[in-house]
Amino acid sequence: MPTTNLLSELGIMPLRAIAFQSLLLMMAIVLEAMVLRQQLRLGYRTSMQYSATLNLLATSLGWIVFLALEALLPLSLRSQVISYVLFNRFYPNGWQDVLPVVVVVVAIAAFFATYWIKLQGLIWLLRLLGQAPPENTPEVIESNRTQRYERARRAQIEGQRGHSPRALAVLEANAVSFTAILVVLLLVTQIGVIGW
Repeated sequence: MPTTNLLSELGIMPLRAIAFQSLLLMMAIVLEAMVLRQQLRLGYRTSMQYSATLNLLATSLGWIVFLALEALLPLSLRSQVISYVLFNRFYPNGWQDVLPVVVVVVAIAAFFATYWIKLQGLIWLLRLLGQAPPENTPEVIESNRTQRYERARRAQIEGQRGHSPRALAVLEANAVSFTAILVVLLLVTQIGVIGW
């Protein structure tokens, strides 16, 4: 098949949207790998592998949920969503006035849903790799309690107040990547950085 025919056939696919999503995904993987490496004291390769796995899992589940929910939306709202996802713009219709509120609410919900998916994904990933944290059986809890009392007596309990370092690391990584993606989306929308 000649190259021009192949390109014309590919013209009906949203290649720009796919390329942009891939760019955002790679940016999120790199940023989150940096945070996971620092917070969890992982190696470069391990942090990149964890970050790539968690982001691909969250992105795949996100697209599945999006495609399932998109079919349930009213036609006018569905056309707005598809227009924004594929072409980065909204069409003027009855939803245009409330779209900023809808976008903010959906973004906040997506942030927390993504955080939960990544945290659960990290826990399952560590279990699969045999690096899971100890189970919370009564013996382990009692053992931990005894250890905490001993450390408290020695005044060495600072910095270990019950916050899971993994949960905080994933939360920080998710916040960093969402912030960077938000900045990029604002640049694309307001300035038209990549020609949209």
